[in-house]
Amino acid sequence: MDAKDSVTKELKEHLIHCEEAMHTSTQIVNKHNFPTDNRTRTVIGFISVLVQHQESIMLLVIHGNPHSASALVRPVVEGAFRALWINSPATDAEVMKFNEKDKIDLTFGEIGKAVDTAYGGQGMFESFKNLAWNGLNSLTHGGMHQIGRCFVEQEGANSYSEEDLLEITTLVTVIVLLAIVLFLEKHGHSSSVNQIQSLVRSFDRPPTS
Repeated sequence: MDAKDSVTKELKEHLIHCEEAMHTSTQIVNKHNFPTDNRTRTVIGFISVLVQHQESIMLLVIHGNPHSASALVRPVVEGAFRALWINSPATDAEVMKFNEKDKIDLTFGEIGKAVDTAYGGQGMFESFKNLAWNGLNSLTHGGMHQIGRCFVEQEGANSYSEEDLLEITTLVTVIVLLAIVLFLEKHGHSSSVNQIQSLVRSFDRPPTS
C-alpha cells in the first residue's frame, strides 16, 4: 500500500488546511514592501526558511515519513524564536553580530524570556521552551524520543499516532504564522495582521471541507 493511501481523511484535510494557511499568509506578506535594513531583511530571510520547513514537514507526513518530519520541528521552533528576537528586542549591535559572525550570545532560554518581554507573552515562550526543548532536541538528534518511535512491541514500525501528526503539523504551522503576525505588526500592517490572526484562530477548531 502506498504511504499516502494510509493517511486518514481527517489528517489529509488537516494537512491541506495547514498548506492553504501558509500559502495565504505568504501571499499576504508578498503584497507589502518592507525597508531594506539588515534587521528587516534578516527577519524576512528567517520567515522564508520557516515557510519552506513547514511545507517540507507537510510533504514528509503525507508521504509517510514522520521521523524526518519530526526532526524538522526543532529548526522551526528555534528559527521562529530567533526571528522574533531579531525583529524586536535584539539591539542593532546584536543584529550586526548575527549577520557578520552568525552568532547569538543568548541561550535559547534567554531568547525565550526576551521575546516574552518584548511581545507581552506572559511567559508563554519561556514555558514552551521549558516543556518542549529536550524532546525537540531528541527528535532532531536521533535521541530516544525519535528511536523509541521506530518500534511497536519490539517490531520495527512507525509508532507515530494520528494525534501525534496532528499536533506536530499544527505546532509548526501556528508558530510560523505567529512569527509572520508579529513581523507585520511591527511594520504597521494591521489589516494583514488581522487576516493572519484569523488563520491562527482557525486551528482552534476543525477545518471545514
